[in-house]
Amino acid sequence: MVRDALGRRWQLGTIQVDYQLPQRFELEYVGSDGARHRPVMIHRAPFGSLERFVAVLIEHCGGNFPLWLAPDQIAVLPISEKYADYAAGVFTQLLGAGHPRFCGWPG
Repeated sequence: MVRDALGRRWQLGTIQVDYQLPQRFELEYVGSDGARHRPVMIHRAPFGSLERFVAVLIEHCGGNFPLWLAPDQIAVLPISEKYADYAAGVFTQLLGAGHPRFCGWPG
């Protein structure tokens, strides 16, 4: 169970027994008795479906992701017009460095 930012509890992790996939893929094994048997698959999903996990994470962070997960890790925002040239230089250096998570220049 995971608690989100609003205090609600969500079940993410599950362990499920699957009889259908072994049958669909015609899986078999030879048991100690020498006979063929159909296995049973056990699916383990510690965080549930990817969609549910991401939804809870987005809601928990309120869209304000930690740095390691943020889609845009760098933004150049000059605090006044007199710093625009300096900010443009920083922008150019970042582009030259090929920073992979750069959201761009507002000007």
